[in-house]
Amino acid sequence: MGSVVQYLEPIQLANALRHPTQKERVLVLDVRDEDFAGGHIRGAVNAPSEEWCNEPHISDLIDKHLDGKDMVVVHCMFSQQRGPRCAMRLAKQLNTRSGPAKPIVYVLSGGFNGFVRQYRHDHDLVEGFEDTYWKQ
Repeated sequence: MGSVVQYLEPIQLANALRHPTQKERVLVLDVRDEDFAGGHIRGAVNAPSEEWCNEPHISDLIDKHLDGKDMVVVHCMFSQQRGPRCAMRLAKQLNTRSGPAKPIVYVLSGGFNGFVRQYRHDHDLVEGFEDTYWKQ
């Protein structure tokens, strides 16, 4: 993959999460901090961005969550800074490892904000979300 991570559109993630055989091969890493509790993508693993400066933390995430995954989708609220930065660190760490095929690392285009604007009422995709917080 090199030093560039790819972006994934919300519809692509939604389709993967709704596909019975693909769903188990996708990991969503939400790097937001305490706002994770206010709603998140169903099944996402919360890995706050401040912990990503620690290489052992990244290795631990890989060891605990990436086995058998084809894709990892990293995001923060807007995926403008924290999400892409964490995705790059994850991709770099994965590239140093030998062994079985490694998952492709993506950044969720538009972050959680973009995803929830489209899917906030889809309880198969979003959980713990307070709709009253989001006024359009």
